[in-house]
Amino acid sequence: MKVDKNLHDKWKEKIISDIGVEKYKQLFFSTNEKINVSPYYSDNKNTIINSDKLLFPKEWKIISEIDCNECENLNVEIKKLYENEIKSIIIYNYSGQLIDSSIKTKTNLYFKRDKLVKETSGIKVIVVPKLDTDSLFDLNMACNDNFKLNISSEFFKNSGANIVQEIAFTVCAGIDYINKYGIRLIDKISFEVFQGGNYFFEIAKIQALRIIWSIVTKEYGKQIDNCIITAKPTSLNKTSENYNNNIVRTTSECMSAILGGCDFIKSIPYDLKLEEKNEFSERITNNQLLILKNETSIDHVINAISGSYYITYLIDKLAHKSLDLVKKIENNGGYSNDLRQKGFFKEILLNKIKDEAKYKSGKKILVGQNKYLND
Repeated sequence: MKVDKNLHDKWKEKIISDIGVEKYKQLFFSTNEKINVSPYYSDNKNTIINSDKLLFPKEWKIISEIDCNECENLNVEIKKLYENEIKSIIIYNYSGQLIDSSIKTKTNLYFKRDKLVKETSGIKVIVVPKLDTDSLFDLNMACNDNFKLNISSEFFKNSGANIVQEIAFTVCAGIDYINKYGIRLIDKISFEVFQGGNYFFEIAKIQALRIIWSIVTKEYGKQIDNCIITAKPTSLNKTSENYNNNIVRTTSECMSAILGGCDFIKSIPYDLKLEEKNEFSERITNNQLLILKNETSIDHVINAISGSYYITYLIDKLAHKSLDLVKKIENNGGYSNDLRQKGFFKEILLNKIKDEAKYKSGKKILVGQNKYLND
């Protein structure tokens, strides 16, 4: 269908006639990613993406974690998850506990390590490097070749990164590892992103990250379009006061990741800032994702955002701005060097200060924390 060139003008006239010029002007704003948001959108052919060709996994999977230091019987914990149809499980702080062979065949077990060691054949290892240091984690790839290197955005998100910064620095950390270990590492790199409360932007973030990684890996001659992305709610906006509100926050954050096209989705306990691990909050955490999976029909559509001009616009803007920042960081010597020199990373810290000031002034609202308080 041919798009009317004057469609924007027609919408503008209609909105102004309905609400007046002054209220119309108030509908426009700019985010801290420096993306301009308007009250109406139409089809835009001048983008680097096609919404019909966005990449989505055939199925998103719930994934859960078990800390061996906090469980008395690993097999019981795994069985409990399996009986709730949670079959993808990450195990960390594992020290050789015997796992029933019947459980192994029914579940996908991933063992989270902070270093590579010689493993029993068949074990799937996830290495999660700490990115709060300016020296790269040393991968002993000769020791074990059966692993995934999971680049996490947690450090950047918790440091105050906006979405453009989160994407760019996460990608640049991956680039540093490729530069150090060569293109043989590309197939092993996956990502974990942390979802915040900016719903539509967080949906767009998943796709923007895929686009940027596809562009980057193409430069290395080994293009990866469908990188594995795990998503998890951030702990940054979770509160100890009125902590039940965290259930609503994590639900919307999980939904944004699912609609954005993540491969795996985790959640976090609503009382994570209040209590130690307990069975009730753990059950609510699992049920939250099971409700999304089984009751909302959210997984019956692979690409629910196709045709949304607004989200397509956001994906395009986030991808453009993130790629620009990636180039700047790389021109400054790459991720590790930028962190060491506090180059563009300094802008993340400044962004956090600005955000905290907005919460203090009430320009940004955290329900039950700085507004709508309960006695």
